[in-house]
Amino acid sequence: MTRAARILEPVSQLQITPLRAPGRGPRVLTIDAEDWFHVCGHREYSDPARWDGYAPRIEATLGRLFDLLAAGGHRATVFFLGWIARRYRDLPREAARRGHEIGVHGDVHRRADSLTAEQFREDLLRARDSIEAAAGVRAGVHRAAEWSIRHPGAAALPVLASAGFRCDASMMPVPPLGRRSNLSGPHRICGEGWSLVEIPPLTGTVLGLRLPLGGAWPFRILPERRLEAAETAVRERGEPAVFTVHPWELDAAHPPMPGLSPIQRTVHFLGLGGLPERLHRFLERERCVALEDALAGLQPVPA
Repeated sequence: MTRAARILEPVSQLQITPLRAPGRGPRVLTIDAEDWFHVCGHREYSDPARWDGYAPRIEATLGRLFDLLAAGGHRATVFFLGWIARRYRDLPREAARRGHEIGVHGDVHRRADSLTAEQFREDLLRARDSIEAAAGVRAGVHRAAEWSIRHPGAAALPVLASAGFRCDASMMPVPPLGRRSNLSGPHRICGEGWSLVEIPPLTGTVLGLRLPLGGAWPFRILPERRLEAAETAVRERGEPAVFTVHPWELDAAHPPMPGLSPIQRTVHFLGLGGLPERLHRFLERERCVALEDALAGLQPVPA
């Protein structure tokens, strides 16, 4: 596959408009509804042909997470894999019944930048059809596996827009996950004949490094005061602070996953033991909303 197959046009030819809320930005919670073995790029765990051989845990873990959110009156955006929706149809339906926004996380957890535009479209539409059939509602927001829409010129973005998606939440200014030049706040990207809103996750600088503070190992291990300060700064600018959690992160009996590289093991497991209590404290401090709630209040920043 050539690099050209994954790039639409130079970023300089796109119109990118920062967006802000007129007041303080909201706290947004998103859930990537995938199981513990959905690891991109691993010779075994990334192979869908092997997935039926792993013990599934998402029904229990996502159910517990739904109950936790209901206890505090929280609303989230739940990004489902199409593979999950086909095997566990009750999960998207239950998420919609509880009032959560339904999103698409791809079909079989393949990185968007590993696909041509046509492969991405096929994966996207199959996933959306499966998710909407199970949930009984429309899925109009998207997140790529492992933040793999890397920059505004990615070919996946006009595919999303042409398929009717109004919002993507895949891009961040954190190398190597994304370009350093990517905007850290919400923005509208307009190309030739297409337009889409991008809402990045909460990021911040720690010891000179830009990190995704709103989820994964930085959220699990960094001092909570540091995370609160980053959230406050972003929201005071009128930007939503977007957080992400995976159901498997709350699993006290998470399988050991032999075969992961040291880096993969660190990223996946670092700080898991303390996350349930940390998430409880996080949810007690303030109510979370879904991406569509934040999207409704965004306005262009005057030039």
